Amino acid sequence: MKKLKRFAAILTSAVLLSGAVPAGQANALYWWGTADGSEFQDMTLLDDKGMFSWIPYGEGIGSPDNYQVYTYHYSFDREDVIETNTETGETKTEMHHYEGDRVFVVCPRENSIQFTVREGLDTAEAEDKMLTILQKYYPDIQDKVHHPGNYRVGSDQPVNEATFVKTGWNDGGYQVVDLSETAGSAEIADGIKRDLAAAGLISAFYTWGQTARYQQVTHDNITAYHWSNGNEWEAVEAWVNTNHPECEFVRVTKNDTELAKKIGYYDYLNDRVSFSDQIEAIYAVIPPDGTTFPEHFAIAAELYAQFGICEGWFVPETAYAPMTGQNALAAAGDVNLDCAIDVSDAVLTARYLAEDKAAKITDQGLQNADADGDGSVTTDDITALLKQIARIE
Repeated sequence: MKKLKRFAAILTSAVLLSGAVPAGQANALYWWGTADGSEFQDMTLLDDKGMFSWIPYGEGIGSPDNYQVYTYHYSFDREDVIETNTETGETKTEMHHYEGDRVFVVCPRENSIQFTVREGLDTAEAEDKMLTILQKYYPDIQDKVHHPGNYRVGSDQPVNEATFVKTGWNDGGYQVVDLSETAGSAEIADGIKRDLAAAGLISAFYTWGQTARYQQVTHDNITAYHWSNGNEWEAVEAWVNTNHPECEFVRVTKNDTELAKKIGYYDYLNDRVSFSDQIEAIYAVIPPDGTTFPEHFAIAAELYAQFGICEGWFVPETAYAPMTGQNALAAAGDVNLDCAIDVSDAVLTARYLAEDKAAKITDQGLQNADADGDGSVTTDDITALLKQIARIE
């Protein structure tokens, strides 16, 4: 239950490190596109019955029982360039309609702490300082900032207690990946956060379970199977006939042109069935017209649970992007992000309002400077901040 609550927090308050929130969902999550947690809230949650457990496992990003699967149906028209005159530069365009269903696996990172270095700092110097601080909590931490590599050898062999790495999707983003039993320790996370903040090194900090990765999985026909396991297909057919009599169970060969078209295995450009010569036949469960994608997916999940078979789902290497939950440095009044609220925060706010160019304030610090919560930073916030400091003292 604790993991699910943290996961829900990510989905309700998520903001991405990798870019602005897109205007429309149709293009938002294509391959490595950007998104925020609200996009997943608008999707349909699927029960894959363990069919995608291979995606989060062994990567230091989740566990076989700690991920969720989402889908949404997209339908939109787009004007595409189909021809360009190289001499004149003139282009010819056509309107195309795009429609389909996308599936995403979202993995909470229960064993990862993520933080962002302040802009303007010398990268090498900041990395050295961060590593020194991290060594207080993990004396044997492995520094892979300059030597990137996998977190594990094989699928489940820990290389070391913890690893300090630079994220590949965000300039200034770093992670501590902890593969030991200490992952999830509030004491460790809070100590690292306060030490990094007190040293003036970070502008954002996300604790255990507050970061996640979404990954698109692609498919052809979700209940079409390439393998020939002898008489087992008779058992599959019998099960489909008993449990889903509304569906059609078929065996498609190279000569079955119409059936191949029906299940999406036909190459119209070359006018031939599209599966390879090495495949003798494809077995497929064809649902009736009008079946929604989640309903069709549920049948695929049942077949996986019953027989261990699944369609050729695959994850393109670049088909992922991160999303994050609550920045732990988001605290009204903590303008300089040192995890303390004192007079120095009021002074920094005053310098900012006086347009002192030497006053360095981060985006999060500026949000924190809105001490009275009216959506803007004014002298009223300094007054509110001083009153807050007086109450603290």
